Amino acid sequence: MEITNLTFIVTDDCNYNCSYCLQKKEKKTITHETIRAAVDFFYPFLNSKHKVYIGFYGGEPLLAFDKIQYAVRLLLEKNKKENKNLEFTMTTNGSLLTREMLEFFNEHHFALQLSFDGLAQDKGRKKGSLAHMLRVMKQIRAYPGIAFEINSVFSPQTAGDFYDSLRFIIEQGGPDITFSLSAGEKWRPADLETLKKEMARLTDYLALYYKKTGCIPVKNFRPSVSKPGISRCGAGVDHMAVTPEGKLWGCFLFHDYFKTRKDDPQYREYSFGALGDFIENYETAAGYSAIKANYSELRQDFYRVEGNDCFLCREVETCRVCPINAAYDTGSLGKISCQKCQLMKIEKDASGSQGLF
Repeated sequence: MEITNLTFIVTDDCNYNCSYCLQKKEKKTITHETIRAAVDFFYPFLNSKHKVYIGFYGGEPLLAFDKIQYAVRLLLEKNKKENKNLEFTMTTNGSLLTREMLEFFNEHHFALQLSFDGLAQDKGRKKGSLAHMLRVMKQIRAYPGIAFEINSVFSPQTAGDFYDSLRFIIEQGGPDITFSLSAGEKWRPADLETLKKEMARLTDYLALYYKKTGCIPVKNFRPSVSKPGISRCGAGVDHMAVTPEGKLWGCFLFHDYFKTRKDDPQYREYSFGALGDFIENYETAAGYSAIKANYSELRQDFYRVEGNDCFLCREVETCRVCPINAAYDTGSLGKISCQKCQLMKIEKDASGSQGLF
C-alpha cells in the first residue's frame, strides 16, 4: 500500500446550508483517538518519493480547528526523521477564519481551497455573505505562506450568473479558480442553453485576458498537464479518507455519497469498514484486496452512459468524470447520465472554441 492522498473528514457539521449541497449534515466530529490511530498506521505507507497531500474536509472543517491542529502536530512529529514531502490542504467556506487560524495555516504552508461563488454567492451559499468573502480573500493574501484558490459551484438556478461571477472574482484579484456544476439536480434544456451562452462569454473574456497577461485564471480551461490516456480515479488505490465515526473510504466523496445509502449493495463493495478493523486485518483480510480491486475499476473506459459503453466514445481519453458526481445523477457507481455527459461536452466545447485546451 502506497498513499499519496490522506484525508481527514474532521466533522460532518456545517454552519452553511448551500442550496446545491448534497451532504447530510450531522453533529459528528472526529476524535483525537481516531486521528492518532490513522496517523500511526498510515504514516509508514505515505509515499516517500513524491508529494503527499494531507487533506482536511467537512462539513465545514473550521468547526473542528483543534482537530486539524492535532493531526498536523502528530504528522510533523513523525516526519522529523524521514522528512517526507507533506502538503496540508483544506476546503473551507471561509466564514470562520480568524487571525489565529490564518497564522497557523501560514506557518505550516497550507493550501486552502475557498468555496466562493462570486456574484452568485448570496443565491447559492448564504445570503449576505458576499461582502464577507471579499474581506476573507484580502485577509488570506496577507499571508504569503498560504497558497489558496477558489472553487465556485453553479446550479441550474445560478447558471445565468456564471460569467459575471467568475469575471467578478478575477477582477477582484482572486487567485486560480476551479468551477463545478451541481450534481444531482435537473438541468432543463433552457438551463443548458443558458450555460452554453455563459461559457461562450467566459471563453471570449479569457482569450483577451490571456493576450494581456499570459495566463488563464480558470483552471478548467487550462491545457491538461496530465499524461494523455484513460483517466482513473485514485480513490481506494492511493487515496484514503478517515470519517468522523472512524470509518475508512477510498475518498471523502464516498463518505458523502454513501452516508444516506447504507442499504445500497455498492456500500459493501467500496467500504473499507472501521479503521480499527482495517488496521488489524488489512494484511490478511481478502476483503481489502477485493475492495481495492473495485476501486481500481473506476476508470473512464469502464463507465457506461445510458447503456452505452464509454470505451466506444471517441472522446474517452479526454473525458474526466468523477464517479461520485456521476452517481448522484444515476444512483449507481460506474454509470453516467446523459445530463452529465452534456454538461461535460458544453465545458469542453466552450474551451475548445478558443483553443484553450
